[in-house]
Amino acid sequence: MKNKFILLTTLLLTFSGHTFSNPTYENAESLIQKMWDSFIDGDIDAFSQTMSKDKDMVTFGTDASERWDSWQELEDSVALQFDAFDVISVDRKNKSLKISNSGNTAWFSETVDWEFLSNGNTESVKDIRYTGVMEFRNGQWKIVQFHCSVGVAGQVIEY
Repeated sequence: MKNKFILLTTLLLTFSGHTFSNPTYENAESLIQKMWDSFIDGDIDAFSQTMSKDKDMVTFGTDASERWDSWQELEDSVALQFDAFDVISVDRKNKSLKISNSGNTAWFSETVDWEFLSNGNTESVKDIRYTGVMEFRNGQWKIVQFHCSVGVAGQVIEY
C-alpha cells in the first residue's frame, strides 16, 4: 500500500500543472485563429505563442524582401509591422486544414482579406494567399513554416 501511495504521489507531482492536449482539428484551427487575432490586437507575445521559434525556421511574406531565415528575423519584422500599422480585420476565406495520419503534422491554406489603418488612412489588401505547416510539439500545435503571397493578374508566363 505504501508503494502505491508513493507512486500515486510521484505521478501527481510530476504531471501537476501540465496541460495535455490532443492534436485535434479544433486545436489546430484555434492556433491559426490566434495567430490572426495577434495581428488584429498588435500583440507580439500572442503571435510568438503560435510559432515554433526554431532558429532555422524559414518564412515568407508578401513583399519581395520578406524572407525570414530564423524566428528572430520573423519576430523583429512582425514587431515593426505592429508598430507601423493597425490591422482592423482579417477575413479568412477558402480555408483548408489537413492533419497527417500520424496526427503530429498539419498543413493549411486560406485566402485572407486585410483591412488596416496606416498613416491615418483605412486601406485593404484582398486575396492574400497564406499557407503553412504546423507540428504538434509538447502537447500543442506550433506553426513551423508559412508563406504569404499576393497573386498577379493574368499569367506570369503564358502556357
